[in-house]
Amino acid sequence: MSFIDIIVGVKNEEKYIKKCITSLQNQTITDINILVVDGLSVDKTPHIVREISGKDPRVKLLINPPEVIGSARNLGLEHSGAEYVAYLDGHCYVGPDWLETLYKSFEKYHKQCRLAAVGSTYSSPPDDSFFGKTIALAQQTIFGGFGTSYTSSQKVVLVETVAFALYQRSTLEKENVTYDESMTQCEDTDFNYQLVKAGYKLLRHPQALVYQYRRPNSREFYRQMVNYGEGRAKFARKHPETLKWYHLIPLIFIIYPALFLIILLLYLTGYLGINILLLVLIPLLLYVFLDMVYTMMLVVKLGNWRGIYSLLVFPLEHWGYGLGFLKGLLKR
Repeated sequence: MSFIDIIVGVKNEEKYIKKCITSLQNQTITDINILVVDGLSVDKTPHIVREISGKDPRVKLLINPPEVIGSARNLGLEHSGAEYVAYLDGHCYVGPDWLETLYKSFEKYHKQCRLAAVGSTYSSPPDDSFFGKTIALAQQTIFGGFGTSYTSSQKVVLVETVAFALYQRSTLEKENVTYDESMTQCEDTDFNYQLVKAGYKLLRHPQALVYQYRRPNSREFYRQMVNYGEGRAKFARKHPETLKWYHLIPLIFIIYPALFLIILLLYLTGYLGINILLLVLIPLLLYVFLDMVYTMMLVVKLGNWRGIYSLLVFPLEHWGYGLGFLKGLLKR
């Protein structure tokens, strides 16, 4: 039995899994098990894990037939006997003091409040693809809409949900909290909301950095945003009390283009005047202006004109998330 078990859900992560596991093997807290839960990978991921496991008995391979991250984490939790559990993904890695930072914070703050978990802060790996780095920087901006995923804050903050967090296993068992395996996105949000509803607090630590590789191209990034939007809508349908007005903003990016095309058609056929067309055109011009301004900011920050990718990144993010959110709301 170990002090902390780290549950790593993977599927086809042969490119990153060795780096992920090595970073966990090198933690300053050594009394750990690394439970790698594989969702029927068709690449070399299981072979790499077995090789490492043969040299380090702390590394264990579990098989996850349902192939979804929720079932992977539930399976890992079932096999855990540790006092604490933490989660990581196979395409991430961490610094050597990651677990220690989470654990010390948990020990400090659980005496001050009814604490469920201390979570991590996303960071961009130095060797990520240029497109991946552009995505990471874009999502730090207000215009990117995901500013809470990254932070330059030096303070531990109270949050509504956490990622890659450390939990006390006895709390999860006491409250009968598990992952909803039908949630293929926003599974952490749903998991943590169960704890929040039970009266617990969640904290995020700015120095508990998780280096996550982003999607390498526009097609995969767009698909990811659609999935995120759909998952967020599914969570809102499951827990309607969590839906706030600002969660509906993504729908604007789907409704507005359709409205603009209708107004344009009515103008071209003579049913509407130029004034109405110009009025409806203002939001589009404002969006294009903001897209260009934030893109130039990222070009300067990256120090490379290839940052012009952001002109594409922002619309892909907004349109993809909005479309996914609409799909999620309409699904039965």
